[in-house]
Amino acid sequence: MKTIRDWLEDRLESMNREGFEIDASAFDQQADLLRAEAQADGYEVSDLDELCNGDIAAYLRDRREAISSASLAGRITPDD
Repeated sequence: MKTIRDWLEDRLESMNREGFEIDASAFDQQADLLRAEAQADGYEVSDLDELCNGDIAAYLRDRREAISSASLAGRITPDD
């Protein structure tokens, strides 16, 4: 069985490919789905919460923001 960290990374990669909304309610819904999926896959929800510093929705927002920032940084080229 994967560690909860590896499991979450796999789920986040899947979400990035699928795309998910940036509004707050969508992150809350994604957090609820992740809790249910983690439990269904045999993980403790408390372990997932701990990994996300107690707020899965905020963790998802932060990750999404980091991904968006990295994507934008990759598109910006300095003027020659």
